[in-house]
Amino acid sequence: MGADEAVREAAEQFASQGVDLSNIIQRAPLNEDQPHPVMAVIEQFKTLVASETIDDDAMDAVATELVTLLKEKPVRLLVGESGFVAVLIAACERFGSHAMSGGSDSSLLSAVKVFVALVHGQPDLLGRVQSSCLEVAGGETAVPTPEILAVCNLITSHADRPAVQALAIKLSRFGCFMHESNRQAFVAAGFIEMCLAAAEKHTHNDDVVVCAMQALRALTRDDDPRVPFGKANDHATMICKDHSGLRRLLGVLHVCCDGDGTKPTVATELCKTLSQLATRDEFCKEIVELGCLDYILPALEKFTKTESVAHAGCSLLRAVSGNDEVKRIIGARGGIQLIVDVMQAQLRSEKVAEQGSAALAALALKTPTNATAIVAANGPHVIVKSMYMHPKAVKMQRQACMALRNTVVRNPEHIDAVLGEGAESALNICLEAHRDCQDEAKAALRDLKCKVELKERWTGEIKTENLDIDGTVREF
Repeated sequence: MGADEAVREAAEQFASQGVDLSNIIQRAPLNEDQPHPVMAVIEQFKTLVASETIDDDAMDAVATELVTLLKEKPVRLLVGESGFVAVLIAACERFGSHAMSGGSDSSLLSAVKVFVALVHGQPDLLGRVQSSCLEVAGGETAVPTPEILAVCNLITSHADRPAVQALAIKLSRFGCFMHESNRQAFVAAGFIEMCLAAAEKHTHNDDVVVCAMQALRALTRDDDPRVPFGKANDHATMICKDHSGLRRLLGVLHVCCDGDGTKPTVATELCKTLSQLATRDEFCKEIVELGCLDYILPALEKFTKTESVAHAGCSLLRAVSGNDEVKRIIGARGGIQLIVDVMQAQLRSEKVAEQGSAALAALALKTPTNATAIVAANGPHVIVKSMYMHPKAVKMQRQACMALRNTVVRNPEHIDAVLGEGAESALNICLEAHRDCQDEAKAALRDLKCKVELKERWTGEIKTENLDIDGTVREF
């Protein structure tokens, strides 16, 4: 049996036993002392960094080869353990100084690209390995490490180089991925202001705007399973209040969406970020007062058949509809008809159906005029049709149930119109198929005056036959 065949058979045996080999390099070295090929490329990189002259072409070739090798997770782990981060920081400093003194920034971009490829999936390379969940959650370890400060210095030192800005911000976002301590450390280092300033300065550069928006959203997530709670809401509040983030993001949106030059990718990222920041009633109201609907509604109308814009636009309308006044404004501006049109155009998209249904459910909640507008826009037909087209989409089914229920709960005159679209059958199918949707499906059936079995939950009363003579509850 050849070496490669032996490795392949061993991997198959481990896989059949349920062993995770995603972190293991699966190769057969010719001898025990032979290093992985990536180590030879790293030595070439080190030589170029230490060279007296800067060879942009050679650096670009080596960096391209390194980025290709680092696409494999086991290789990234091997290189990360070798201390290569220190070499990359030194390379960025040297090539950065060369670019700032009037030289080419080609080698700097090559070094940062390798840095991004290495940190992807390895945020611990930029921060401290977390030892205490409570310390991290409390912000006690949120002190910027030298690595984090070096990355932030890349952003601030090269503010006039959009390509460097985009890569450095992307690198920072990878450092925050599922790492609460790093997130708080980046915030402490002023990363929020860096992202907002970069987006404002380079509004016409799609890469910078997109990377800045994605990085801001990364700061407002609780995705680290190692900590009991994070500071996502605190970071969202800091962006909105301390840095006037909503006003500044709407300014970027105004520039990016002004005229006929609206780009789907940029509009999508801005919508996603604004919806992520709409965590309070006051923020929802402020987003609309700053003129958000003047850009989002036309974008939805223009890119009705573009899934990313449709999904992000519906998500934003759903988020800001947490404010009762905003609901009425969206309804009066024709937002409901646009949502229904988008759902109709994107019937095959599960995520558009989910967010569209959620937006309609939020708009109809305690707002009878919006419920009437949903029926007038043929909303029940599209919602029911989406339920039939995506029978296994649990989240979408739940939102659809709530949308149908909110449409009729204060407007019983619409019951016949909703039932005429086949809502009862769709709700019963959902009720039988998804245990997680039972409460929503039963509530919708009840308010549609359909037959539904409702079980009364325990009301807190204790039957006297379950009591002993002294009044204590008997154990069963």
